[in-house]
Amino acid sequence: MGDARCRLRAHHAVDWAQEVSSADVSAQLIEALKACANDDAVAPAPLVSVTMEFLSDAPAADISAGIVRKTRTLVFVSAEAIASDGARVATASSVHRVKS
Repeated sequence: MGDARCRLRAHHAVDWAQEVSSADVSAQLIEALKACANDDAVAPAPLVSVTMEFLSDAPAADISAGIVRKTRTLVFVSAEAIASDGARVATASSVHRVKS
């Protein structure tokens, strides 16, 4: 467990990247969490809860997500957003229900 990784790249135009908001990073993190959970569950895995921590205002250039733990009915996922200079922008964790 914990070795499944999903990676997304955030492609932004230069002008837009300077105006990225925490809402944009939030949306990207949630999409990465959902995609990773759905890939692992091999079916839609509805989001039960999500927690986010914002560490800087920089735009996210890279977002990665991975499975932390999986039970028969739940999938636990974590994700992080990294700026182009390598600084961590935000982290997130989520719980998803596995449909049986």
